[in-house]
Amino acid sequence: MSPDPTTSPTAEVDGLRARLRALSRIADLGQGRLDEPVLARIQSTLATATARLGHGTSHTVVALAGATGSGKSSLFNAITGTEWATTGIRRPTTSSPLAAVYGDGAGPLLDWLEIPNRQRHEGGSLEGLVLLDLPDHDSKVTAHRAEVDRLVAVVDVFGWVVDPQKYADAALHEGYLRQFGRHGAVTMVLLNQIDRLDAEARAGTIAHLGALLAEDGLGEVRVLPTSAVTGEGVDALRRELAARVAERRAIVTRIDADLDWLATDLTASLSGLADRTVSASAREQVVIAATEAAGGSQLEAAVAGSYRHRGSLAVGWPLLRWIRKTRPDPLARLGLGTRRPIETGGIKDGVAVRRTAISADPLAVARLDEAMRHLSQDVTRGLPETARRRLESVIESTRDELPESLDEAAGRTDLHLEPPRWWAVLGTVQWVVAAGLIVGLIWVLALWGLAWFQFPPPPRVQWRGFPVQSLLALGGLILGPLLATIGRRLTAVGGARRGRQARASLSEHVAGVIDEDVVLTVTSELGELSELRRALARL
Repeated sequence: MSPDPTTSPTAEVDGLRARLRALSRIADLGQGRLDEPVLARIQSTLATATARLGHGTSHTVVALAGATGSGKSSLFNAITGTEWATTGIRRPTTSSPLAAVYGDGAGPLLDWLEIPNRQRHEGGSLEGLVLLDLPDHDSKVTAHRAEVDRLVAVVDVFGWVVDPQKYADAALHEGYLRQFGRHGAVTMVLLNQIDRLDAEARAGTIAHLGALLAEDGLGEVRVLPTSAVTGEGVDALRRELAARVAERRAIVTRIDADLDWLATDLTASLSGLADRTVSASAREQVVIAATEAAGGSQLEAAVAGSYRHRGSLAVGWPLLRWIRKTRPDPLARLGLGTRRPIETGGIKDGVAVRRTAISADPLAVARLDEAMRHLSQDVTRGLPETARRRLESVIESTRDELPESLDEAAGRTDLHLEPPRWWAVLGTVQWVVAAGLIVGLIWVLALWGLAWFQFPPPPRVQWRGFPVQSLLALGGLILGPLLATIGRRLTAVGGARRGRQARASLSEHVAGVIDEDVVLTVTSELGELSELRRALARL
């Protein structure tokens, strides 16, 4: 059983767990939106922190790390009161970490740390301490350096052991101390072999080392002078270790420092993240361009032509309507406005998807591509590189699906081809006039035939002195074309208006497509980026 983490101050542990939940959310949202190295670091930090916290705060892991010859193992022996860690000629470099365990229950934690070499000690004031003797960080053996790097990433407290000769070594300061400059609260610097210095040299060395630590970002870290040979400072070091163990918050402080470090780096790399939406102007440009790409001009002209065509059939001169019937309805060429069974593109949302024969205008398609690029630039401006590429990819995927959706929108468009009432009235008048023309002509022919065969003429039928048959024939011949001309002009005006209405209807359907297929998709991705920023703020 792992130690119960509730032995740590509840508020601190709860606060840390809240930060880890925020980091977990960042890891989820970061997929495809953060650079792979950044995402790998997030996942590594999260996994390590969660696993370490899962082993509770009852034990505090302190690692003694240092360079070859710093006396690290001798100091380890002095603290533990044993000769377990071999030193000097017998063991010029520490080959594997050792663990001195004070008290019980640290087994699972040491298994997780992968430290098989363990020695148990009576707890006392150090109850809960796990003191590690690490390999030398400057070892020529790569595996030794790798082991140091692995463990300094997970221990609770750093105990950097330096000696008067190599305390300013760049490998230590640049490779470790500066890297963990935010971890001052869990860092101890032990100036060992202090017995080799006189009082003046000792003060100067401590002052110089303090200045170097300040440059590393560890100005608040106190230098503890020690000597494994004389025992000077060892009791003070034991008291320092006892105090850190008694607080039982070193692991919380360590993980908090890790998260602060990560949050600072993430804040810098994600500085372009901010709440943003698709602007109204960018959306409007896409809708206008998409309407044209969906055949807006073609549809407007075809609806106007179809209205004129149908109007001519309804109010044109009946004697010449057969000529108009031989001409195709302009909408038929687009696969619209016909009563023939239409070919469908399958079923969508339980409704048959209608297809059209509208051919995309290359210029209109190019303008739609330009509008989509403008929208992409509008929403991705200032984003971090990986997030920008992700959003551009999302926008490009919506562009690939637009042709089919726009064709469906055209198929759903209200063409506004309902015949007006005056067509029926004028059409009836036209048939009456045509009937009068026919009756008048037959009448005239009948009278001519009677006269030809010298039959007695029938009684004359006149209206105001004019023969009725002549009035019927002449009136039909004049009024029919005149009414057809008037009807044609009125129909042309109505056709233009219906064409504009059909284009407006198409634009509404296209706007719905753009909102659903483009704006909603892009907004969803922008929402994920905003949530990523909020999770970073919670971190």
